[in-house]
Amino acid sequence: MKEKERKDGYSTIRVPQQFAIEIDKLIGRHGFTSRAEIVKEAVRQYLQKYEDPHLSIINHNNNGAKIRDIKLNQIADINITSKGNYCQVCDAGNCEHIRFALMQSDVIKTTKKEEN
Repeated sequence: MKEKERKDGYSTIRVPQQFAIEIDKLIGRHGFTSRAEIVKEAVRQYLQKYEDPHLSIINHNNNGAKIRDIKLNQIADINITSKGNYCQVCDAGNCEHIRFALMQSDVIKTTKKEEN
């Protein structure tokens, strides 16, 4: 079934009630103020993970990961610790390289093991 096109540039998407309940639990946390913000961020992360091939994992260890960024033609060394994260390419604690690394289940498993 094709979605109706709206004149305001938005589309209505339905989710199961259980998803809505879980989404509502995040409102007011992590800077989210609405369901729409949470869903947009979730979709953005999904698309980045599966549809944005300019980032890829080279390797990872208990300290973090090395991320290849084809757009920048650089390798980003990502440090992931319980005290915070750091990307040397962006000189930042939160950037697309860090978010990409934190979406990789094997990176999360390896870095969390070291914290225990």
